[in-house]
Amino acid sequence: MAITLNPGFTQPSAAELNKTANPLTMESLSADLKNNAVNINPAVVYHPSGDVPTISPNTEVISGWIGRPQAADFAQVAARHAEANNSLKLTFESFKASLSDSFPELADKKFGFTIEADGNLKVLNTANELSAADMDKLNTLLNDSDALKAAASGYRDASIELVAADSGSGGSHLGKYNLTKDNFASTIDLAALFVPKGNTISAEAIDGYFSHQLWRKGQLGTPETDAAIVAARDAKRIDEKV
Repeated sequence: MAITLNPGFTQPSAAELNKTANPLTMESLSADLKNNAVNINPAVVYHPSGDVPTISPNTEVISGWIGRPQAADFAQVAARHAEANNSLKLTFESFKASLSDSFPELADKKFGFTIEADGNLKVLNTANELSAADMDKLNTLLNDSDALKAAASGYRDASIELVAADSGSGGSHLGKYNLTKDNFASTIDLAALFVPKGNTISAEAIDGYFSHQLWRKGQLGTPETDAAIVAARDAKRIDEKV
């Protein structure tokens, strides 16, 4: 066999080590050393023979839950959510334009709004600029706008569908949450979605993104809510095939 030498090659030493004249003896471990040996070694040993591994009573067993998988039609659901977002944006901009014409003192104040489980819109005093009278007036004006209520309802439904279609361990990670009609109002400020975004996006604009609002205020899902969502997906798919 030919050996090629290179600059990194180190010639092995030919020197022999001297043999010790002292014989090696085996000593038993003390009780303390035996206890330490148990503590630093794995509590579970895998035996390829098929034997059942032994688990130490001190071993903590942690069960993993990665959440539901992403739905096969997630791309279509996301597209419907984008359409609902655009529809709500245009409708809200029209509402604000009318507000500026009729109630300029209200239009100059910063406020948010959301939609409750019963479909009514609710003003949010996000910047603490509204008086009690301002909030009452804005609540009346918001709910007098059938177009805004319809757009908000459509966006809420599309958002719930989007979160249900996503995975908690992949995709956009929206699937870690359980968004419903009951908790939507405490999670999403609809006005915050449309905070102006210039060349340099502000922290306020970033916080207003749907995903950021969900991460900050959303209700985390559970194995039970995931199971219900997956079952609803399956039922919907079966209905569409019929």
